[in-house]
Order: sequence, then C-alpha cells, then structure tokens
Amino acid sequence: MADIKAAGAIMYMIEDGVPKYLILRSAHHGEWGPPKGHADEGEAELETAMREIFEETGFSRSTFIPGFREVLEYKVDKKKKRLKKEVIFFLAEMPNDEVAISDEHTEAHLATMAEIEIMLSHDDLKKIIRLADGFLRAQKLV
Repeated sequence: MADIKAAGAIMYMIEDGVPKYLILRSAHHGEWGPPKGHADEGEAELETAMREIFEETGFSRSTFIPGFREVLEYKVDKKKKRLKKEVIFFLAEMPNDEVAISDEHTEAHLATMAEIEIMLSHDDLKKIIRLADGFLRAQKLV
C-alpha cells in the first residue's frame, strides 16, 4: 500500500504523423516529466489526473484514451521517513498546443520519443512513455 498517491497523464499530440509527448520542466528540481501531482483526500485517480492537468497546463478538457493505466512506484524521503509513492498515469490527447504552465514549472516541450530518451532522467518514467507510445501505435492512433 502506498503512503503517497498521485496521478497524471502522458499527454500527446500527433504532428505530421509523429506522436509528441508533453513534458514540463520542474521549477523545484529542473527535471522534465509529464503533468502529475498528489491526490487530494477522497479523490479518485482520474479526478486527480484531470485536476493536475488543468493546474499544470491550463487544459480544462483532454481526451483520455480508454485502456491505458500504468503505475509507477518508487521511494521518497519526506519528514525524515522513507515513504512509498505510487503514481498512476493515464494517456490523454492534448486539445491544442497552447500550454499555460503553472508556477511549478519553468518550461513546456512537445518531445519526440528520441527527445524523451535524452531529456528525462528516470528510466522508469521513460518506460511508461514508451508503453504509451506503443499503446497509441497498437490502437492505430498514430
């Protein structure tokens, strides 16, 4: 059981037949990643993902792709304790490319898979985006 729950989405757009994935640069630690955040008390996973997308990108509507739900688990140090964090990622198509980033981020970028491999620091997060890319291709959405 996770001590900390979070959710977010691998957000994408298709440009000239190429899927591109939205990544945001954290103002706190400078690393790139998709929109995600902690769940509020009593909030369902999808509700958390939708709220975080809105807070971090300004998108009030995104098209979620049924059947994609991946879990990322890792340890974090908080308040002198080692806690287990679980992040649920969904897959969502961006409504447009006009991202209104929050104060939590300094930049937004639509990245190709090749850029994802270079720009992201964590292999487990790269794997989730690779799975999303494979899912899009298997569903013939690309």
